[in-house]
Amino acid sequence: MRDVQSERDPRNIPLDHVGIEDLRLPIKVKEKNGTVQSTVGVFSIGVDFPHSYRGTHMSRFVEVLYRHLEEVSEARLKSALDDIRERLQANKSEITVTFPFAVPKKTPVTKLDTLMYVDASFCGELSEKGFSLCTTAIVPVHILCPCSRDISEFGAHNQRADVTVSWKGNLWIEDVVDIVEASASQPLYPLLKRPDEKFVTERAYLNPRFVEDLVKEVYVRMEPLAPWFKVKVVSYESIHPHNAVAVKEKRVP
Repeated sequence: MRDVQSERDPRNIPLDHVGIEDLRLPIKVKEKNGTVQSTVGVFSIGVDFPHSYRGTHMSRFVEVLYRHLEEVSEARLKSALDDIRERLQANKSEITVTFPFAVPKKTPVTKLDTLMYVDASFCGELSEKGFSLCTTAIVPVHILCPCSRDISEFGAHNQRADVTVSWKGNLWIEDVVDIVEASASQPLYPLLKRPDEKFVTERAYLNPRFVEDLVKEVYVRMEPLAPWFKVKVVSYESIHPHNAVAVKEKRVP
């Protein structure tokens, strides 16, 4: 059967990236306590394309994902990247997988068991320079405006914020969730009974945070734990038609 992809291309133009994206597969992710969580991963995988061939073999990307990544870990990502790089004779290979990750939480007063989902991802890259892995978690929290509280006779505007933390190093997703929630006015809970709601709203009032405060608090807690990380906070303002944003990155010296 004719292999059209491997035919020579007289244009001889190398491409920065060729691959597939938005492929959904059931996966398992190891939790900090040693158990394994079943979830659904959305994969993107690709390579650079320096050759003078007409096209790549797209089926090989899917084959590699099925072969290596039923359970997603640093070792398996590295094996998959090495495999696809060798199969396609590429200089660089990349895999990103995003997935919902469930974190057990108890309601603050009634102590009911709940599950809080955060959006997480692993992004691996393998080249002649070596292997690198970046983890990201998006943690929703509750913040209350210090200025609004201090200038108002009663009440204060408050809102939900998303804290996106990307890092390199040996930190579990659960560790980063704990850091972010400890830095906010209050964590979020998928379930609140009336005693819990009273506790959460009053506690937030006593613990106000600007969006800038939240970034700085996360940074202080993360700084000794990761060689590189980046924090971005988006506050979905309740009294404005726009969002507030703050970003801080720890750069490698």
